[in-house]
Amino acid sequence: MPFQLDDDVGSDYDDDDDDSLIKNLAPSELKKLRNKQRKQRRKAELERQQAAQAQEKREQHNKSRQQADADFEQPTLDELIPEKLERVEDPLEQAIKFLQPLQNLAADRIETHLMAFEIYIRKGKILLMLQSIKRAHRLDANNPELHSCLVRFLKLTTNQQQLEGPVAEVIKRQTSEIFSTTDPVQFNAEFLSKNKKSLPHLFQAGRMMYLLDSSAQEKALSLVVNCCNDDNACNTNGNESNGGLVGVNLNNCVRILEALRNNDFGPCDEAIDKYTAKCHKRFPYAAAFKPPEVNRADGLNVIISNPSGNTAVVHPTASVNINHQVSLSSVGKDKSATIKN
Repeated sequence: MPFQLDDDVGSDYDDDDDDSLIKNLAPSELKKLRNKQRKQRRKAELERQQAAQAQEKREQHNKSRQQADADFEQPTLDELIPEKLERVEDPLEQAIKFLQPLQNLAADRIETHLMAFEIYIRKGKILLMLQSIKRAHRLDANNPELHSCLVRFLKLTTNQQQLEGPVAEVIKRQTSEIFSTTDPVQFNAEFLSKNKKSLPHLFQAGRMMYLLDSSAQEKALSLVVNCCNDDNACNTNGNESNGGLVGVNLNNCVRILEALRNNDFGPCDEAIDKYTAKCHKRFPYAAAFKPPEVNRADGLNVIISNPSGNTAVVHPTASVNINHQVSLSSVGKDKSATIKN
């Protein structure tokens, strides 16, 4: 007997199919057959509805997941604005994010703990400041940068009389091996007397001297502005030579110039000019110490600067003398104007 494949195996019988078979059925059997066919139709319809609902839920889930992944992976437009990235709302918190890996991976470098102190002193975290100076002190107790941190910490804790009892007790106990005195002025003087032959130490001692007492500006300046005198001549490695200072090199001298211009020693334009002239004699090819001159042209004007950082914008026809005065001659007129620093 030949076979014929039925592609719709689950289809039900129609009322008009196989009339001969239906005619031969008893009325009760025919009724049972109709009921069974209706149940099969309802069941098939219910299964189709459930399958459609399940498919719709899967599509919605996949769509929402893809959208969530896209939102997570793609940066927002605000994150690509350079000005916003440069000026974050919480710079100290961002700095701590960079500091924490350094504390874990570069704990043996004193720069890590000096950086930590600079962050925590700006946040006012006294105990974290204490932690930073203790770690740095274990690495190099006589480090000049550490000395500036110690003086500022001592000044802060001495002036802050409202420290809570436990905090004050912890500070007193943990700093007993670091500070020989609770007077920051005396502590700075002792440091200075021990390091008279080192320019980096004189530099930090002078900064702290002015910080503690602004009336001592002249004495503080004298510690650094004469470092390039002939009697302080050193070899190229910065080692002491013929009774001179240790560490008189280009890097340290530039740092001192930057500190002078930042008013770490107070307003001192005259001292800056003298210091720059001495350093230029010692480092004639260093751009930082070049003498006053026309630096650059800006369109139709010329920008002139002196060692103190002061600038003047003049017309190219103006004449400049060595006293840093700029005479402005008006074309076709007899009158003139003079600008001084």
